Order: sequence, then structure tokens, then C-alpha cells
Amino acid sequence: MKAWQYEHELRRNAKIDLNWRSEWESMGEYEIFPKDLVSMFWSSRVPGSGAPECLIAGAIQSVENMGRDVSRAEKLFEEGLKHFEEGKLEDLRTTTALIFDELARAPILKDHPYHSFERPLSWKDVSSRICHESFEVGTSNLYDSVLGGWLGQISAASMGTKFEGFFGRELEFVAREDLPNYVEEEGGYNDDIVYEVVAIEALSRLKKPSSKGISLFWLKHIPFGWSAEYVALENLKRGIFPPNSGRFRNPFQEWIGAQMRCMLYGLVCPGKPYEAARLAHMDSVISHSGNGVYGGMHSAILTSLAFVFKDPRKLVLKSLDYLPERSEFADVLRRTIDWCRSCDSFKQVRERVEEEFKNYNWIHVYPNACCVVTALWFGEADFDRTMEIVLKMGFDVDCNAGEVGTVLGVMLGSIPHRWVEPLKAKVKTYVKGFERVSIERLTELTLKLSEKLSF
Repeated sequence: MKAWQYEHELRRNAKIDLNWRSEWESMGEYEIFPKDLVSMFWSSRVPGSGAPECLIAGAIQSVENMGRDVSRAEKLFEEGLKHFEEGKLEDLRTTTALIFDELARAPILKDHPYHSFERPLSWKDVSSRICHESFEVGTSNLYDSVLGGWLGQISAASMGTKFEGFFGRELEFVAREDLPNYVEEEGGYNDDIVYEVVAIEALSRLKKPSSKGISLFWLKHIPFGWSAEYVALENLKRGIFPPNSGRFRNPFQEWIGAQMRCMLYGLVCPGKPYEAARLAHMDSVISHSGNGVYGGMHSAILTSLAFVFKDPRKLVLKSLDYLPERSEFADVLRRTIDWCRSCDSFKQVRERVEEEFKNYNWIHVYPNACCVVTALWFGEADFDRTMEIVLKMGFDVDCNAGEVGTVLGVMLGSIPHRWVEPLKAKVKTYVKGFERVSIERLTELTLKLSEKLSF
């Protein structure tokens, strides 16, 4: 069985357990993870939802997605599964190390379609391929829009945390009117927002924003990461700084981790999507590369444009101008828009997304970007309707809901009160010194950053 098939079947057979107790409560204590961390790479449960996960399978399938021959890693994967089932942790450690080594050296498959697309990496190369247009945004409603963005993100991400990692059809039972009931008090714990809080702290203190500067604040404040962020933090600990921290032996470099946390830069750059993309690129390369970075840029671009465009479909179409046109990420978005135009419902698009990306991990940037676009396209700027769609698209629901929630919060200037009430005007994180943060304070800090960076 190939790694992507194993991961796909693992998730296809998963059943939601609404009694699952979130593990985020103890995230600040490293001891909550097994002392032998390698076992978690082979079998774990998503902290918020309890969905099953196999990170090693995800690593293999992701490198294969990037057009490389993973056959040697696949053979080792079969050995590793046997070691895991038999509880042979000593053998599992060595097999895991060998898999990561094989993935780092996997030969390029020259005829793979991945290599037919452009993948500019440096900001100089990226910026030469995108639009530089900016828009004037009035200041009269700016505070409300930024506050709406934060409230939309925090509440929506909190709701989605309960459901991430499952296929959309497994979530069909959730009624639209019940969605706010899944928003946890003070937002619960969500790693997406943690990275944004740390970025605010970094940008507020740094004289000049830089990838390396932000990454040092990661080392100060973030106790643990997963997938791409895990590898990046390990690289940073060894003095491997951006952009190499996101590229070096990181099989998860095109997953959703940058896309989930870069809405902040759209809030900092209202109506200036080019500048939002630049800051998002600066942040994203800490843990990602290539299409993973474009995902981070896109969430910033959508958020920045939401201060200008009040029609979600026009917003989505305009966002394409600020992405490398010949990248695979942009191609995925264009195909998704075509599906949205030709389909009568989001469920029809969901079927196409699931089939098109069945050999991609549920945390990969491509299917999740499809979910974001589809929710905005069919949501008609209605917060409840859009949240129902983004939930029932499945995949990495909390990240996608948080992104869409930010965009709609900015666009509408507010969100329904029943989504806001559970937050108690605060959000909690597992970052020391930021255990309880006022959402109004986040809004004020965001506006101050916008002034400080003075675009």
C-alpha cells in the first residue's frame, strides 16, 4: 500500500467523536507528548478533533506530490508499520530516520506534472511576477473591520477545531444553526492564532522586520510545532535560519501552515495586497517553501483585498493577480474557480476536490485552498452560510474556517453576535506571557503595526 493510500483510507474510515476531549489545554507542557516522540509520527490523534493521523505517510505522499520517486521510502514505510504494530520502538526509530533521509534524496521524476510549473522562491523573483496595485481605504471604519477580522478568525477557527481532519460527508450531520455552539470559551486553543500572536510581538519589537527576526521569536515563545513547523523549529534550534529552515529536509514544506497564519498581514496592510504578500512571504519562508509560501501569501492577499471588495467572487478573482501566474498553486485556484462556475453546489465541487487531491494529505495547501475559494464563492457573503460550507468541505477545517472568517469579518465589519459571545472578548494561547489576550488589544496592536510599518 502506498503512503497516500494508507493516509487516505485512514481518514476515509474515520468517524467523528463529539465527546473527544481537546488536548490543547496542556499544549504548553511538553510532557503531554510521549517521551518517544517517534511513535507519534506513526500514529496520533489531532488534538482538537481526535481525527487519526500518520505523519510519516504524509511526509512520503508530500514528497511524491513534489514530483519525486519515493519508492525506497515506501518500502521502508512497510517495514515501519510492522515495527510499530509489534511495538519495536528501537527499530522504528532507525526506520523513521532512514525514511526522512530517503525523502531528502529522492530522485526527481522529470516527467511529473509538478515540474511543468514555475516555483519562484526569493521575494525578488516572486515580486517580479505579481501585480503591485494598491487601493485607498478610508479610516472611518478601519477599526471595526480589523476587529471584525479578528473576531471572525478566532470564532471560526475555534468552531473548526472540533472537526478538522475528516471528510466533509462525515460532517453533514452538523446543522448550520448549531455551528456557533462549537465555539469554545475564549476561543479554546488554536496553534494558527499562536503564530500570529508571536508575529505581532516580533514585529512590534523588531526595528526592521525580517524572516530571521521573526524566527527568533518562534524559538522564544513556541514550545512545540507539528509537521512543517516541527521541522522548521528543529532547524532553527541548530542555527539553520530562513529560508533554509523551511526548505532543508522538510517534506511538509507545501502544507497549509503558512496559509493558516498569514491573515495577520492582510489586516496590517488594508487595501495593499502587494505589501501584505511581501510580509506573508517573509513569515512563510520560516517553515515553508514554494507553493506552501504562496498559500501564506494568498491568505494575506484575500484579507487585504477584503477591505476593498465586498463581493466574495470578485475578491477571489482579483486575488489571482498577486500570485505567480505560472505556479501550480495559482493553477489549482483557477481550476477551483472553473469548478465553482460549472457546478450548481459546493457539494459538487467537493466531489471534484476529493477526487483530484485524493493522493494529497488533508493538511496540504492545495485541497485546503480549494475549500477556502469554494466557501467564499458559494457563501454569498453570509457568515453562517459560508461557515457551513467551509465546514462541510472537510480537510483542515479550523485553518480554512479561520481564514474565511477573517475575510468575512473584514468585509462585513462585524459578525453575528452568537459567534462572538463565547469568546468573552478574549482569546487564550499556550504561549507564555500571552495566556489570555484581549481581542480589542489584538486589534489595537494590529493597527499600531500598520502605522509603524507605514506602507
